[in-house]
Amino acid sequence: MPIFIQIKVKDRYRLFKNVKRNINSSWNKFYPSLKISRSMFFNYLSGRYNLPQDIFLKMQKIAGIKIDDYRVINSDRYVKKDIPEPKMSVKLAEIIGALNGDGHVSKFKYEICIVLDSREKDYRDYLKKLCEEVFGTPFTLFIEPGKVKIRTYSIDISNMLIKKYGLPKGNKIGKLKIPEMILKTEELLVPYIRGLFDTDGSFYIRRKKDPVIEITSADPKFLIEVKNALISLNFHVAKGVNRIFIYKKEDINKFFSVIKPANTKHLKKHQNYLNLISASGLMA
Repeated sequence: MPIFIQIKVKDRYRLFKNVKRNINSSWNKFYPSLKISRSMFFNYLSGRYNLPQDIFLKMQKIAGIKIDDYRVINSDRYVKKDIPEPKMSVKLAEIIGALNGDGHVSKFKYEICIVLDSREKDYRDYLKKLCEEVFGTPFTLFIEPGKVKIRTYSIDISNMLIKKYGLPKGNKIGKLKIPEMILKTEELLVPYIRGLFDTDGSFYIRRKKDPVIEITSADPKFLIEVKNALISLNFHVAKGVNRIFIYKKEDINKFFSVIKPANTKHLKKHQNYLNLISASGLMA
């Protein structure tokens, strides 16, 4: 059962005041070190919630003070919520693809997180809404310089993703794979590839006119698996060291019509390419 610390208002004020002075930084830069959400941190700051014992001890150390007058509370108030396990669906397959792309299931406090470029606002909102709809729990946005994290903390979701669908816990290198359930059917494989491409793929033009679809990964076995999955969907795929490519123009057109990327940055680049070839009179 979790242990919480109840302290007097004046001691809470003194504790947070001294922490703020000693960190010489903003709360927004400090609270992530406690591995809690922004809203939870300010609930502790305001006194709405009692402090978890581990956070209380850590903040005392940072503040350089010792508070002796407090009450220890054993409480199940903040024990994990039971989240109904979602059934496999096209939406869950897309989320798993995104997690295998630029996401992770952390070893610490059951964090589920997908990292995006901070400029991908439309896709950020789309993916956050998708995660909340599928898992039935809020996901928060944590914005850092140049990137944004979509994340939640859940024992239930973490265990499901790891045990049922084989997502690696912690470091992904050498452990990534497409879940067998997804590989078995095109209906699930297509949205999985969409999630993977939207987070770890790119579309660009080489030699001023030749379009390229690219998916990168530092995991060579996983990359081969993704290549074979795309071949099973009747795409022609080439492989480099840490990336795979689709070069054929008809395959690229098919990719955008069948896979249907959701990330606006890919859609805009592809539309710009279509406008270019239309203006130049070239055939796509």
